[in-house]
Amino acid sequence: MFDKLGKLFQSRPQRPYRLFQIEPSLECNLDCVMCPWRELRPESAQMSWETFSRIAAYLPLAQGVDFTGGGEPTTNPLLDEMVRSAREAGCTVGFSTNATLLDQGLAETLVALGQDWISFSVDGATAETYERIRQGSSFDTVLQNIETLHRIKQKRGVQTPRMMMVFVMMQENYHELPRYVELAHELGVEHIIFKNLDVILKDEDDRRRMFSHNGVVAPDLEQTLAEAKRLARQHAIGLRLYELQPREQPICEHDPLHNLFFNWAGLVSPCITLAYAEQRVFNGQQIFVPPRQFGDINRQTLEEIWHQPDYQAFRHTFQARVRHQREALLSALVGSESGDQPLPPAPDVCQTCYYLYGI
Repeated sequence: MFDKLGKLFQSRPQRPYRLFQIEPSLECNLDCVMCPWRELRPESAQMSWETFSRIAAYLPLAQGVDFTGGGEPTTNPLLDEMVRSAREAGCTVGFSTNATLLDQGLAETLVALGQDWISFSVDGATAETYERIRQGSSFDTVLQNIETLHRIKQKRGVQTPRMMMVFVMMQENYHELPRYVELAHELGVEHIIFKNLDVILKDEDDRRRMFSHNGVVAPDLEQTLAEAKRLARQHAIGLRLYELQPREQPICEHDPLHNLFFNWAGLVSPCITLAYAEQRVFNGQQIFVPPRQFGDINRQTLEEIWHQPDYQAFRHTFQARVRHQREALLSALVGSESGDQPLPPAPDVCQTCYYLYGI
């Protein structure tokens, strides 16, 4: 998703922040089997207008806003006004949704506001598979809601919001990938993302993942992916597939040098993973990782949060890694052996995060 967003953001280079990820709600109306946040949710967890207003003062500094967090954004009744504020500030705007609450009224509003993109979380191409994973949902209702948005766009003759579908690949659903591409085509979706189960907090979910640390994946996975890719090309649908084997990157796609995450209560972290999870599973091992929250927008200015010493030190680590990669590429071009030096270590809290490894 972030590659897609990056292209949209290129038209606004004068703004210092690429992305504000703002969480309207940690609450959700579904109980998805693989959701890492469902056991961390308090009884009430909706962003207030007061908290959002504190963030909104800084929206002119951001190229884009993603109203996606650990819950379902459409459960917050203020979401349309949040989208309106971000659009009026000149930001590229979108969010991910399970689409269960995306009725015609909300769809009409989002089109009228000029929302740039919307991503639908649909982890199956059949009702049986989808409803087993997205417990509490209705496959037929979700498809009808996506079709409704597509129909409204056609009626108004507009291209936005661009429609994406995200499929979290797991042992119980990967066989439906080719059929999923056909489904996306029928719904008028322009882009598909085949995503890994990347935030793993329990051993049960670790057994669901499709990627491998030793390169050994399900025997028919490559064939299934090849057929899905063929169908995507045939239907002119954009397709992104994440890596199936971890490979360390200088910086993850959350890009803590230019992006930040505001949780529903206004706490600021480099990304959603560091905002909440206290433990994770990495390469089959349970790892304790304390959350990293660098400030509270309700009590501090963004400048105070961004420039405090521990947050700066966190970012400097990634600046050194990015600089090392550039120097290594230059050394390789001129045939120097100095490019063989290892990357400086990432922050401790990131070393066991799959995002750092392209997963």
